[in-house]
Amino acid sequence: MRRGFTLIEMIIVIAIMSIMAGCSVISVRYYKSVKNKVDADYYSNATVGFINNSKMYCRQNACSAKITFDIVRNEINLENGLNTINTLVFSNKITLYSVQGRRINRDIEIDKYGFSNDACTIILKDNNSIEHEITMRVGTSYVKINK
Repeated sequence: MRRGFTLIEMIIVIAIMSIMAGCSVISVRYYKSVKNKVDADYYSNATVGFINNSKMYCRQNACSAKITFDIVRNEINLENGLNTINTLVFSNKITLYSVQGRRINRDIEIDKYGFSNDACTIILKDNNSIEHEITMRVGTSYVKINK
């Protein structure tokens, strides 16, 4: 009666375990990259939606407001005078990296008709340090996500 494993049985078991471990490492790496892309797409779309909803708010309430970008707190605010109307807070996975615009303070002014004469580029960074650009054009106030 045999009491142990043969060398060939041990090698086969180790080979099967190695193949399974290799596949799982590849799967986890792929999962993280896909999750990172989904988070970046979500916050890019949320930023565009925030800007468009801010314009709609000003149109519906016939008031002017401004969108401010707080890079330190990683958030975007819609402010009407001293009141904060709405806030978009980014998660720790996506960073509001920079806002490049015509104004020194990087704000976007929206008039009571929902139009803005400010052009800017909003740059978000994900966990892999990949930059995602969102541009707002002057005149048309068209907001676009650049891939």
